[in-house]
Amino acid sequence: MDSDQQDDIPFYEKPEWADVVPIPQDDGPNPLVPIAYTKEYSTTMDYFRAISRSQEKSQRALDLTKIVIEQSPSHYTVWHYRQRLLEALSVDLSKELDWTQWMIGENPKSYQIWHHRQVVIGRLSAGGATSTSTISYRDLSETQQKTKRETVQVELDFIASALADDAKNYHAWSYRQWVLSYFGKGPWWDEELAYIDNLLTTDIRNNSAWNQRFYVVTLGPQGLTDEIVQREVQYTKTKIERTPNNESPWVYLSGILNKAKHPLSEVKEFCEGLLEVPRANFSSFLHSTLLDIYEQEAKVQKSAEIVNKAKGEAVMLAEKVDTIRSKYWNWRKDQLKDIVVDA
Repeated sequence: MDSDQQDDIPFYEKPEWADVVPIPQDDGPNPLVPIAYTKEYSTTMDYFRAISRSQEKSQRALDLTKIVIEQSPSHYTVWHYRQRLLEALSVDLSKELDWTQWMIGENPKSYQIWHHRQVVIGRLSAGGATSTSTISYRDLSETQQKTKRETVQVELDFIASALADDAKNYHAWSYRQWVLSYFGKGPWWDEELAYIDNLLTTDIRNNSAWNQRFYVVTLGPQGLTDEIVQREVQYTKTKIERTPNNESPWVYLSGILNKAKHPLSEVKEFCEGLLEVPRANFSSFLHSTLLDIYEQEAKVQKSAEIVNKAKGEAVMLAEKVDTIRSKYWNWRKDQLKDIVVDA
């Protein structure tokens, strides 16, 4: 029998599996709603249960996990068993990366596959006598820096290709953040801002890219200095001027100021200026930001005039700009009565 004919035979019919006694799934005597597994998958899992119970660590066990995973990509129990086998058998992890790349292409929304790639990359970068995972980038030799940069870049390029297909792939973004942080302080943090800017230039409403920018700016190696805060405020202003009804930059703007413990009033003049722009005047995000600014100022300055400005924004939102949430804005207006003002 030639190799092609062998490949057509199910693994469990091959002689090398004759010694394994499959363990059927036990759903009890009277299962209420039994799952209609295919015969192929059910039989495969019967063999996996047998291998798992005996804790077999062999090449055939590793091959079996691949068969199961390709039938059920989110089977986390099998993924975990495969990770243990990879370590026990000292498998070439570069080949494992090639396989995960193919698997992610077929199943881009499977968290288990992305996590598995994270495990493999972690082991590759931390293993061996030449490991640089715990050494500061600036303390590495030129050759080590080059190797580390290439490793990071390969992963970031791979993630970018996945995001090109689906810019909102949460698992890809989570893995991207892990790569940045795992490999520590390095030039990839600054380069990430350029990547994000390209995404926002293509789609200014890409809320995932705005979230990534917040991650990089607030957790990056430079820290959230006053200079960076002002840079980000100015960057966000230009985006808001283009799309005043886009929620993402408004949330980003308030988030950056809040994270840096800067008062929201720093953008009051900018927001009030937007009131003169017709397409911005009916932005609920503009008016809600002004409401927040005036409310904060009124509490500090104890000014009845500023309280009235805040009430005006609440009324504007409730009656004209965001009527669908009128009850909320009316509640916000009622809360302003509790602000103590000077006589």
